[in-house]
Amino acid sequence: MPSARVNGTDLYYEDTQGPGEPVVFLHGFLFDGRQYEAQVASLRDRYRCITLDFRGQGRSTASRGGYQIEQHMADVLALIRRLDIAPVHLVGLSMGGFVALRIAAREPGLLRSLTLLNTSAAAHARSKFPKQLLLAGVARVAGVSLPLLRSGIEGEMYGAAFRKDPARGAERGVWRQRWERADRSSLVKTLLGFMIRPDVRDELGNIAVPTLVIAGGADASLPPTFSREIHSLVAGSRLVELPGVGHSSPVEDPDGVTKALERFLDDIRADRP
Repeated sequence: MPSARVNGTDLYYEDTQGPGEPVVFLHGFLFDGRQYEAQVASLRDRYRCITLDFRGQGRSTASRGGYQIEQHMADVLALIRRLDIAPVHLVGLSMGGFVALRIAAREPGLLRSLTLLNTSAAAHARSKFPKQLLLAGVARVAGVSLPLLRSGIEGEMYGAAFRKDPARGAERGVWRQRWERADRSSLVKTLLGFMIRPDVRDELGNIAVPTLVIAGGADASLPPTFSREIHSLVAGSRLVELPGVGHSSPVEDPDGVTKALERFLDDIRADRP
């Protein structure tokens, strides 16, 4: 599978090379491009779907530095330009959403549309710092396989319905294995990088492309109030709330996310002269 050398790191990506307009998917923390497997499978016959793994996560290489949101943004912009695919439909979840909304506000000419899932434009909550710094220290030394640490992570990443469903245990197990193989130093640097991100709510008025905001009704990490706030600040945006869904909506409710995204993209095509 291909990788691109951008800004001093090898960024892993997958490109379906399909027909139609390009859709670029940006994953959340601890995950990688495979977070969108269901959506890519549904869209690939009508759109060119590109997923990537942020530096130090998934199958991309680690680097000494560059884990702040601004650097992830620069990496994504470099890949879009390297592949010469602009303008794109940009989809971002959580950390990927932090990146996507900044691109939409600052580089509007590169986008056809924006979809934000389980994300926020506000700064990281200071109340979370003590607990997350402690978890980061433990993860750096012992990894994420410790039962107590893993339980805490899954409580943040998933809603109770998905977390407690025995029929979906295999899915949870796949992601646990990937987390356990992840580079510990890169994960900690990534966490610290988005913890220090600045508030960019004052930039949302610059977003002029069609925008879809998707919230998980049971998201404990970034509750729906953050998505509602983005919706209120981006003119003409569309808001979809998925009941009972936690922070990892494309994994927990693949059908709900896929239907909302397909409807949104189809409406954009229908509105275009």
